[in-house]
Amino acid sequence: MSKLDELKKLKEQLQLQINGKDNIPKDAPSVIICNHNRLMDIFYLPLAFDNDIVSVISARLVYKNDNKRKKYVNKYLNALPLEAHGGKIYSQMCLNEAKNILKNGISLSIWPEGAYIDDRDNVYKGRTGAARILFDTLNDNKYVYFLPVSIDIKTDDDLDNYISNINDRIDINIGNPIETKEYIYSYNNSISKDEKNNVLHNITDEGMRVIASSLNRNYVDNYIELTPKGNVIFSDGEKIETKEAQKQEYVSKYKNDLKTLSLKLINDIKK
Repeated sequence: MSKLDELKKLKEQLQLQINGKDNIPKDAPSVIICNHNRLMDIFYLPLAFDNDIVSVISARLVYKNDNKRKKYVNKYLNALPLEAHGGKIYSQMCLNEAKNILKNGISLSIWPEGAYIDDRDNVYKGRTGAARILFDTLNDNKYVYFLPVSIDIKTDDDLDNYISNINDRIDINIGNPIETKEYIYSYNNSISKDEKNNVLHNITDEGMRVIASSLNRNYVDNYIELTPKGNVIFSDGEKIETKEAQKQEYVSKYKNDLKTLSLKLINDIKK
């Protein structure tokens, strides 16, 4: 059974309200950005879409040897890892493969807040990975949308729970795509790295503010603090200290495994 079929079965068991489905673009893929409330967000967000999407999530969720959790990730998600603890070289490898997904006409979701905390009143500033994927794809002459989506899961369960609950009430709001023309023009005509970074932050902020507004939450112009792991996790679950992982043998291994996974996702979705 395909992952899309598994999601349809899951959808039938839940109290799910989806608003704004008409806002999903049909003529090109989307970079879907979403707020992060709890771990179940990554499983519930794809329920709003009729086609397969790729979920860009923490490499710890994709690769860590937690067999029970990996079973659910592999059952429901077309998961692409994002390694946030290996320095620029690792994060850029992951972003490059995300761009490759888009260039093959497949939408992907990413959570710019980068983490979740027990706070149902606020949406926090987003990191710029999604915007970097967006701009890189647009500059390769492949059109792609920037789609803000909010999710609200009404439950008292543990934030780290990854097993669906029939008592969960999930509201998903799909916003209008963010207009990218002026942003990409400003980005491409920026004369310094700081100016480019400002544009990346500005479009990300606009998307996160739209999400906050749809939830009637405050937008906090500060990041959720990430706890440094100090290591890179590989496809076999092995963890290599970040400094050691900069060696070419490890970089090459990670890159090859990532490309293999990306190609499998594309082939599985397109077959």
